[in-house]
Amino acid sequence: MHISGVVIHARPGHIAQAYDQLSGVEGVEVHASDPDGKLIVTIEQVDEQNTVDAFERLNRLPDVLSATMVYHHFEPETDPIIQQRRI
Repeated sequence: MHISGVVIHARPGHIAQAYDQLSGVEGVEVHASDPDGKLIVTIEQVDEQNTVDAFERLNRLPDVLSATMVYHHFEPETDPIIQQRRI
């Protein structure tokens, strides 16, 4: 599991729209926002490529000015049944 922390800067006056757009991206959760247009989100994905794809999608959302990854953590899968299914 890949977990990333991201700071989003929304277009001025469009924080609600950015919030809705971010919430629509699979694996993305919005945790906080402020009136200046900053939102704190996490991305949870099963692998690195899905993480990159989700991050790039955030940057392409219409009401997002920028997305900056500030944290990334990889948690190896510990369940042997799940590991076998991926082989």
